[in-house]
Amino acid sequence: MNQLIQRFAGTFQLLFVVAVVGGAILLSVALKPQQAASYAAPAAQSPVVSVVTPLEASYRPTVRLNGVVEARTITDVIPQVSGRVIEVSSAFRPGSRIGKGEVIFKIDPADYVLAIERTLAEIEAARSELALLEAQATAEKEVWNQQFPDRKIPDLTARVPQIAAAKARIHSAEAARKAAELSLQRTVVRAPFDARVLDTRLAVGQVVGTSATLGSIFSVDSLEIAVPVSLGELALIGDAIGQAAAIVQEGSAASELSGEIVRQAAVLNERTRLGTLFIAAEESESLVLGEFVGVEIVGQDAPQTYRVPAASLTSRDQIWVVNNGQLEDRQVEVLGSENNLVVVRAFDVADGIVMVPPADVRAGLTVTMQLERSLASTDGGAAAGGE
Repeated sequence: MNQLIQRFAGTFQLLFVVAVVGGAILLSVALKPQQAASYAAPAAQSPVVSVVTPLEASYRPTVRLNGVVEARTITDVIPQVSGRVIEVSSAFRPGSRIGKGEVIFKIDPADYVLAIERTLAEIEAARSELALLEAQATAEKEVWNQQFPDRKIPDLTARVPQIAAAKARIHSAEAARKAAELSLQRTVVRAPFDARVLDTRLAVGQVVGTSATLGSIFSVDSLEIAVPVSLGELALIGDAIGQAAAIVQEGSAASELSGEIVRQAAVLNERTRLGTLFIAAEESESLVLGEFVGVEIVGQDAPQTYRVPAASLTSRDQIWVVNNGQLEDRQVEVLGSENNLVVVRAFDVADGIVMVPPADVRAGLTVTMQLERSLASTDGGAAAGGE
């Protein structure tokens, strides 16, 4: 009896284990779809982007540059004669102004006065010798004609070469006199133009020579502004020569100065690859050599331009557009800015420009467009054109 009970108990245990395992399998199969459904990720949605149609209008850019005031020439003050300095102008000091023709300094003229007197004496001696030779020649001709009336008097007897030599000595002495007078004039050194003094190294009593640099000056009228400019900026300006320019001095309360582009450098700077424009100011008196100034030049009209939101640029020259529901990037040429708009050359905008690109912006990203009002209405119509 006990053996029978043990046999049925073992069978019952085996059936119970099989039932539990089978139930567990059935339960796991029954719950799997529900769990998958409850834990499934939500379906991805395309981001919504605001797009706008750009405003097309002509544009005249104002190119803003910086330049430095330079002098076309800086003149070294070097005497043409040597001697001891006896007078120096009080205006010959760094920063002072000297008018054209004003005396800068004087050199002792005594040696040059004596040189003139010496040449005058040489002239008188040569003239006296010439007179003597001419008198002797006249006497010789009379004697010769009496003795040899049918023969020509020889040149040597008629003092022809001696007279020519005396005349040459007179001409030489006259030239020496003019040179001495010129040297005497050069003992007084005058300003060759309206100038400002850069530096001086001169005092009364100093002995100077013809190779000594005693200071340097520059002409006020020679001041001009050298402005580095890129090739892109030159393209905006157009034909630069003759263009008007506004000059703004830093820290100056006075109104801006008017100027004109007078020259353009023939080569680019080897290091910066920039060109150079030279601007002459109408009133250069207020400019200071070496001063940094701002320059504004109104360029030529640029047709077929767009005004786009500044926020639409993801880099200096990249804009995103929507084309058939997907994002595409465009490389644009930026010409300038107006308020919160950027002016660019016209380009293919497809279905519209993305005002604010999404954070995960990339080419080919599928998006949903949300049309905005036109730029003319959102920005008060201020983007109709301008400088």
